Amino acid sequence: MGKLIKSGGAGSVYLLPGAPAQVAKLYHPHLDRAANRRKLEAMLELTPELPDQLENGKRYVQIAWPQAAVFDGQDGFAGFVMPLLDMAQTAELEQIMQERQARAAGLPTGLGPKLTLAANLAAVIDALHQQQHYVVDLKPVNLRFYRDSLYIAMLDCDGFSIQGHAERFPAEQFTADYLAPEFQRKGMPAGTEMAQDRFALAVVIFQLLNFGIHPYSGRPGNAQVATDIPGRIRDGCYAYGIKRHKQLAPNATSGHALMPPELRAMFDRAFSQSPKPQRPSAADWAQLLRGYAQRSGGKLVVCTANPEHQHFAGLGCAACARDKVIGAAAQASVLAQQQMLAQSQPRQRSARGAHHTAPGQAPVRLPAGGAQANAVGISGKGWAVVVLLIVLFLIGFTAWTSSSDEVNKKASLQAQADQAAGLEVFRWRSRKAAGFQQSDARKAVHSLSQAISKGDDDAVTRGLQLLYRSGEGKSSGYEGDKVRARLRTTLMEGLGAMPFYAPELAKTYLDQLQADPRDHLAAAAMGRMHLSLNEPQAARQYFEQAVWAHPTDGVSWLGIAATALMRGGDEQDAVNLVALAQLTAYRYAVENAMPTEPGEPADNGVAATAKRMDRAAKVLRMVQAGSYEKRWDKALADGALLASKLKALPPLPDQPASVLRETMTTVDYGVLDEKQAAGENRLTLSIAADGSLTYAAAEKPMEPQLNKVIQDSVKRWTYLPAVKHGQLQDAKAEVLVRYRNGRASFVPAEARVSVED
Repeated sequence: MGKLIKSGGAGSVYLLPGAPAQVAKLYHPHLDRAANRRKLEAMLELTPELPDQLENGKRYVQIAWPQAAVFDGQDGFAGFVMPLLDMAQTAELEQIMQERQARAAGLPTGLGPKLTLAANLAAVIDALHQQQHYVVDLKPVNLRFYRDSLYIAMLDCDGFSIQGHAERFPAEQFTADYLAPEFQRKGMPAGTEMAQDRFALAVVIFQLLNFGIHPYSGRPGNAQVATDIPGRIRDGCYAYGIKRHKQLAPNATSGHALMPPELRAMFDRAFSQSPKPQRPSAADWAQLLRGYAQRSGGKLVVCTANPEHQHFAGLGCAACARDKVIGAAAQASVLAQQQMLAQSQPRQRSARGAHHTAPGQAPVRLPAGGAQANAVGISGKGWAVVVLLIVLFLIGFTAWTSSSDEVNKKASLQAQADQAAGLEVFRWRSRKAAGFQQSDARKAVHSLSQAISKGDDDAVTRGLQLLYRSGEGKSSGYEGDKVRARLRTTLMEGLGAMPFYAPELAKTYLDQLQADPRDHLAAAAMGRMHLSLNEPQAARQYFEQAVWAHPTDGVSWLGIAATALMRGGDEQDAVNLVALAQLTAYRYAVENAMPTEPGEPADNGVAATAKRMDRAAKVLRMVQAGSYEKRWDKALADGALLASKLKALPPLPDQPASVLRETMTTVDYGVLDEKQAAGENRLTLSIAADGSLTYAAAEKPMEPQLNKVIQDSVKRWTYLPAVKHGQLQDAKAEVLVRYRNGRASFVPAEARVSVED
């Protein structure tokens, strides 16, 4: 392997010295290699038809698709080889959408380049779809293009939804602002990735061709319109259709009214509210846009007023119209500020002349009527007329651009209410967590030390339970043989081997951590080495990795305590961490128990644990000279006293899962249907042992607007997990929802008695 150029959640990317046009991506060792290998084999078998493009002697890689598998020295699957993309020659698609941002990045701003990009993007997506692969998380910030040729450059392809042999490897990520309306409420089930890609592609193309404006943005006509983009997508609030939306007006700077009818019809198909929308495919978009992007077609012309602008043949220039709207708004703002300044200045001068005249200076006399005059000679009423005319101009322009086919503005409010008041059952599920990360361990250690300082015993007990549980079944693979594990531990923690820095030994340990990030002994050894180099910050990171890998190992906690003394001289933090180390070692002493010979007394691990902790404390005492040694001895003594108090803490009292009552505040919502203005419902909440809400569902259907309010509420509540026999448990809780005349309140519901209880 050559130089490391990128590291992410799935793996690390390296240069290949013998193949300058390729790179290798190696998956992190803790991932499921068998599944990744099957996924790679599917990608190699169903490679999209996207060959490199040659133009003016340059090669442009359109997609970083895997080309071959990578194996380690033991023939174990490790990753794959893919083509090297010249990142310096590419830019994010997001950068070209806004004119100011595009100019700052040295990118083109005209409609022509954006049409070319849109056509190229549609062609790339079509090639993927032909092999039944889908991007899913398709959005401008995830897309790149070459600055000079405008070819698309696709990265991170192993994160796509990939079709294998009778198996689909799903994409884990999506973005709500680009999620199709049918998936906004209940998520995206398997087999619907094509519909999602078609919707997201249409959104990106709309933004490319319309100054970065999202198709579901605009000015709401009433309070019932959702304020967020996902809510408007869910409710079908597309404001730029040929038929104008009743509740949402388009953005005043939009250029959609100056698009050709066939292009607007395609967008209407993409954003239709029909139950089964026939959205255009990527191939449909590629075919249509290519005709406009090609210069020979004559469908795009240069603007006569501004040669930097292009517009569709036979239609006005949307960029010029947009500039006029922005200019008029800016001028109105300046004039209004000038009017306010002109009206305030005479009064200020008059006040200064009467009371604050400088010594030896005569007061300034204003002419009659000066209080009403302004800097440019227009009266206050005149300014009011000017501002009114500008506002009327903006309103008129918006109405002109919104639609060529005006709908009947006198549609009854009841008809709108009937359309929006379709009842639905509330169901919400949190996104799957990424698992317990090293950063989570760092936060947990910090929170536990703070809880001890505050005297919050329950928080200490809960925090330790959750941290210990995170390491269950995830320890390093070498611990299968207890005798070998003890021998390895003794060798790596011996007084003769540590804590001095040995470069070759450090490389060995780093290789071990690369192969197995949960090798807590190697991580702790690296921490002690960095302590000897007086690098407490780096040392703490390694000790925290050791705690993440093996939370029940007290030796790693001791290492963090040592870094607390050196890093900032925090004596109390060091004492707290020593106490946590002693408490952890005491509770999990059995981990150090060894098999005994026949006739010998059973070893419960307590003596071995005490010996190991004492040896670790002596090693950590050696890492620095001077006053550190005395401070370390004091931290050990004070920590031992504190640990005895922590050992005597009572267990958590048994309690059912619940919601903290103070957080369930009454909320307002817009009543859409008089028949549904009052009622009661019951929510069932699934609360995890860590106090997070994983699922919420209602018994009966309610108005969508009320469901949205409830969803926003349950995300804000504070949850108390269940405790049984002193242990945190996953459990359910129930809450009653009572609503009347636009206000909803929440109270805990009495638990239903089951047969088991």
